[in-house]
Amino acid sequence: MVRAMRFSSQKIKQLRDKRGWTQRELAERIAGTGHFSGFTHQRVEKLEKADNASHRLLCALCEVFRVKVGAFFEKELERHNS
Repeated sequence: MVRAMRFSSQKIKQLRDKRGWTQRELAERIAGTGHFSGFTHQRVEKLEKADNASHRLLCALCEVFRVKVGAFFEKELERHNS
């Protein structure tokens, strides 16, 4: 078995909820990083349901939440049949 990392959009919602931020507040904070302009709460809503995120978006999320990129991933086990 090999450990793999899988992106977890639920982690974004958990971090947002932990801080008491609305989707709109998170969008404003992401826009404020300079990585994106006009980032909207609709994009946050989609992001919280997504199965991936771009490198640029992950950088913005790390900056906003002040966490390392690993905070948005979960370990999972892969089975390999020989």
